Amino acid sequence: MKKSLFKKLLFFTLLTISYSLKAQSGYTIKLEMTGFKDGVKFYLVNLDLGRAVDSSYLQNGNLAFKGHVQTPVACRIHTIDNKYVVLYLENKDITIKGSYADFEYSKIEGSEINRYWVMSRDAQKNFSIQRDSLYKKFALIGESNPILGKELITKANKIDKTVLQYRLNFIKTEKPTYFTMHELFFIRNDLDRDSLKFLYNKFPENLRNSKEGSVILAYINNKAPEIGTRYIDIEGSDADGKNHKLSDFAGKYVLLDFWASWCGPCRQENPVTLKAYNLYRSKGFEVFGYSVDANKTDWADAVKKDKLNWLNVNDPGGDYSKGAASYHVRAIPVNYLIDPNGIIIAKDLRGNDLEKKLKEIFK
Repeated sequence: MKKSLFKKLLFFTLLTISYSLKAQSGYTIKLEMTGFKDGVKFYLVNLDLGRAVDSSYLQNGNLAFKGHVQTPVACRIHTIDNKYVVLYLENKDITIKGSYADFEYSKIEGSEINRYWVMSRDAQKNFSIQRDSLYKKFALIGESNPILGKELITKANKIDKTVLQYRLNFIKTEKPTYFTMHELFFIRNDLDRDSLKFLYNKFPENLRNSKEGSVILAYINNKAPEIGTRYIDIEGSDADGKNHKLSDFAGKYVLLDFWASWCGPCRQENPVTLKAYNLYRSKGFEVFGYSVDANKTDWADAVKKDKLNWLNVNDPGGDYSKGAASYHVRAIPVNYLIDPNGIIIAKDLRGNDLEKKLKEIFK
């Protein structure tokens, strides 16, 4: 009798544990909305990938997304008319309650990461509204009133500084979470190495080892390269998966070019770089194309379409590329011209500047 009861208890215990593990194996996002018409399509966009990973239609003010993520990731849920709300996606049961009028500031429940995100987001709401208003006024006046335009930009910049200080204080004072690590990742360029290191060390090991933490560590370990300093060696893989290093070009003039297929200004520069490469490659000039595309297929297609006939490598880390982080790259395009001695002699050569510089070198 006792043995039979023990088996039953064991069975129900294992069943409960199994159900619990299954429940936590993925995420469920439930939206409870007012003010939206039934049948409106909502998209779930992974901001790291830069694309929609799911979509669903609103019915009776409700809809749901289900799936799984390996690690937390910033996402956006939006409609075709660009009404949106940002959240951090993790394997939890998350509920979003909001309205058409204020969708961006919807309540997000069921996730500690999002609790801190919403706390920070709502504290910055008035600043965001003021800043948006200033830029709308600036867009309306165009170049017709430069004095007023300068005044509007000055006011917006002042708000940006206030917001930056708020975000910095939030990281310093609140509990270390994935959200505060993500915040530190975003403002990394605004801090000196000592401040960055101090804040980075506040986080537990699992967050320091996150993709955001790895980029921050690269910032801490490497000074931003300047003209007149030696290059930092980085590597990436070509379309066949073979690794190549920047140091493979030692003894030559080489342009280290950070770019991505989705970057419009990068693609506009490609024909200019191609012209300069074809003119001076026979004299010892090389290009090391370093893509930060998270999607290798998009990268390979862009290389083919733009006819980039130099060595192109890819770091699929995307925004979290360690190679790009070594050069403190936050926005692309960025390029560095390196001489045969490994010294950076120019940076951000745009338009005809690259060809002019090469003409000086190869007289």
